[in-house]
Amino acid sequence: MNFYNLINLVPWIISHGYLIFLILATIEGPLSTIAGGIIASLGYFNIFIVLLLAVVADLGADLVYYSIGYRGHHLIHSRLFRYFGLTEEKVEKIKHLLHQHTYYALLLVKLSPLIGPIGLVSIGITRLKFKKFFWSSLEISLPKSFFLVFLGYYFGESYQRLNRIIHNGPYIIIGLLVVISIIYFAYLKIMARVTKKIEK
Repeated sequence: MNFYNLINLVPWIISHGYLIFLILATIEGPLSTIAGGIIASLGYFNIFIVLLLAVVADLGADLVYYSIGYRGHHLIHSRLFRYFGLTEEKVEKIKHLLHQHTYYALLLVKLSPLIGPIGLVSIGITRLKFKKFFWSSLEISLPKSFFLVFLGYYFGESYQRLNRIIHNGPYIIIGLLVVISIIYFAYLKIMARVTKKIEK
């Protein structure tokens, strides 16, 4: 997470509205979703609309990657996907994991920074039933999106409250960004370790 980008992202989304937030949240979920929460705390966006769009964006991105894999299952043999680490062995591992624990496999793929889109394409290649994929993915997208939105929202709320007490806005922002960075990077490390254990 680049917090310099986060600081610049907030005013840019404010000036372009909900549509650009939806597009950015679909392309780059976590950072844009946190930014949406911050904007809601500042009163520019409605928190409920931000939550709805965050879930739609997260689920929409999942469906796109799933569809690529499902309709283009031959992609596993392409050089492009091999370059990104999509091999027959990995697809077989994901297929085996899906067969045993569908929800757990999706949770791993959706939350892991190391698997991400390639994992979702792999799930499509395995031809997991759409209905099962959709509802499992939605079940994960809801708490994930809510967490990121409220992380941003309470960051914005904390900044405003502290700014009323202490007139050192930049220092407050740095302090709060450090707190968010610790939470976010802890999440990334945990998921990276879990992913490596699964891949062994």
